[in-house]
Amino acid sequence: MLRRVAPVLVCVAVFYAVVVSIRLEQHGVLWFAHIGSQFLSSAHTSDVIKPSIGAQNALGYDGQYYFALAADPQHAHDYMGGNAGVVYARAFYPLVTGVTSGGSVHALPWSMLLVNLLAVLAGTAAVAVWLARRGSSPIYALAYGLYPGLVVTVFRDLTEPLAFALAALAFLAFDRRNGSRLVLSAVLFALAILTRETIVPFALAGVATIVLDGRRYRQGLAFLAATCGPLVAWRIAVGAWLGQPTQEIGHERGWILPLHGIWSYRPLDGNHELIVAAVTVPALATGLGALLLLRERKHLVLPSLLLVNVLLYVVWLPRDVYVDYSGAARAAIGVVLAALYCVPAWHSAPRARVALAAGMAGLSIAWYLLAAAALGQHGFLNITT
Repeated sequence: MLRRVAPVLVCVAVFYAVVVSIRLEQHGVLWFAHIGSQFLSSAHTSDVIKPSIGAQNALGYDGQYYFALAADPQHAHDYMGGNAGVVYARAFYPLVTGVTSGGSVHALPWSMLLVNLLAVLAGTAAVAVWLARRGSSPIYALAYGLYPGLVVTVFRDLTEPLAFALAALAFLAFDRRNGSRLVLSAVLFALAILTRETIVPFALAGVATIVLDGRRYRQGLAFLAATCGPLVAWRIAVGAWLGQPTQEIGHERGWILPLHGIWSYRPLDGNHELIVAAVTVPALATGLGALLLLRERKHLVLPSLLLVNVLLYVVWLPRDVYVDYSGAARAAIGVVLAALYCVPAWHSAPRARVALAAGMAGLSIAWYLLAAAALGQHGFLNITT
């Protein structure tokens, strides 16, 4: 098993080692958090969140919120405006990085970067092992580890690498006939969901698997409570403390129309044409593959998981997330992961295999770079800056 998985991990590790080293030399480690000057000066309640930290630009990016939450949980919300409820609801990544940094603000950027790099490797390894155990080549896991949307999140200190790594590990641990492994899977899912709520469909797939296996409704309900219950309890507590919503809404007029988020930008510029070519169309192809698998009636849960991800994070993705390739691509990480979980099933469904393979190829970093070059976009810079 190790011999089959190791080459995949080496490829992913080399990619990140080279590019991260270049960015570290160019900008320093704090740059990965993309802290904005407006953010640092938006309040004055914290002794550690202050302009002397140093800003990379005026507006910053989401990583600045997780940096602040890890550095000073008591006062960070004062700097976040209306985003505080959502950020505090995704507390596990800031908790891990805050603990591993030893409470040092100077060490925190290193902790955020290293946690995400290790998470990418762990998630890739989990997917590769899962595939190998089911008779598929672990090389497909490269589609996860090198997916441009995941790359973006590493270079901006975001929550997705840890969240999806925990989800992949939970999938690997999941065994409905082994009590201890089922408990481990539930714990990992719960932590993943407390890192980012987009993991919920993956936990629900576990619930569905349990219930469909001999109608084990009680066990399924217990798994549901263990995986999603902590998120509900935590969000109630955060909402009560901050008095803010803990879930992004982001829906605008016309949102109910499929693909309204991307088509609302018509006429499309080069950036949005790239989204269509390297996110929307390939993701829809994987969704078609999921439907073809469901028609075979041999596989239900995993194709349904893929279809749900396509619907939630592509078809009905809000306009605000479609603002640029980075936002749309990181939203589709779950599509890539769920598509990989359908690979073992495609051997018995030739038409589904064609659709899934085409979709995964379209979501790959190779196609993204080719499409970006054809459309006059700075593809590599877009995902590593």
